[in-house]
Amino acid sequence: MKGFITKSWDSYLESFDAENRDIYFTERYTKLYESNEASAEAFVFEDADRVYIFPYIKREICIAGGAYFDFETAYGYGGPLSNCQNRSFIEAAFKEFCELALKNNIIAGLIRFHPLIKNQALVGKGCDVLFDRKTVAMDLRNSEEELWNHHVHKNHRNSIRKAEKSGLRFVADEKLLHMDEFLEIYNKTLDNLNSEDFYRFNNDYYERIKKSMGKDSFLGLVYLEDKIIAAIIYFQYGVYGHAHLGGSLAEYLNCCPNNFMLYKAALYLKSRGVKYFHFGGGTDGSEENSLYKYKKRFSKNEFDFYIGKMVLNDDVYRKACSEWENRFPEKKERYNKFLLKYRY
Repeated sequence: MKGFITKSWDSYLESFDAENRDIYFTERYTKLYESNEASAEAFVFEDADRVYIFPYIKREICIAGGAYFDFETAYGYGGPLSNCQNRSFIEAAFKEFCELALKNNIIAGLIRFHPLIKNQALVGKGCDVLFDRKTVAMDLRNSEEELWNHHVHKNHRNSIRKAEKSGLRFVADEKLLHMDEFLEIYNKTLDNLNSEDFYRFNNDYYERIKKSMGKDSFLGLVYLEDKIIAAIIYFQYGVYGHAHLGGSLAEYLNCCPNNFMLYKAALYLKSRGVKYFHFGGGTDGSEENSLYKYKKRFSKNEFDFYIGKMVLNDDVYRKACSEWENRFPEKKERYNKFLLKYRY
């Protein structure tokens, strides 16, 4: 058995069945989040035909007295994958990952596990696994009639009918030709919601999506006559589909473009062979969260989303946190429970 860190790991994904891999684990997706301070890499552990992989983003930390790093899974969902569920193999793989990470001056890491793949079971000692919130996914193996009558809530059905009567139409832009229009709508939506910087990306990020994610993505567009009033970036990989980033123009919300958009996108993904359309969860872990309740009205299928917190070098981690608290005392209370608090 051997473990190593690599910049190229897509070939190993071929050893996983369709329901045990997703876009978030690919090189092209993970590398969307590279920068001058952050690099995409993966830990690979092999034993004959048994494979364990763990892609992540490694970032440098500015700490007085040395060069150190932390890691986190890319935006969305990630963590380790294994084509073998043998517990001894998994524990051996994870132990070697921890040892190799520590050897490479990685002091801490944050994992956002994949709710549908349930890969929180693929870590061991050294990772605190915490339930974060519920997420929602449509099971597109159901017929269109079953989805409409038994999964989509009657209020959403009424909104979708209203959108159709208002003349809205859905278009799937597979070549991402309308990325500029999407970006304008998305940024306006973030401004209206006073969203945090976590949801904002520079223009280069969208250019990289167009360049490297073309066959795995499309823009869902909602038109009113000749005007685009709502747009979402969707990803598809094998059996999984995801709504990535999206928004709608506030002045047209009375036409119900969001309900219309998500339902039509679900049918489009179904036509492309997707089995599970993942909506994600709410903005927090409360089951009363309005976004979570909105998504839940599209499907009765819920999944548990977990995060993993790892501290590999406690002394250096504490030093990083202490230096951050001294520099930004006004942020201590707000971000105190965040593992990588010194990133804020």
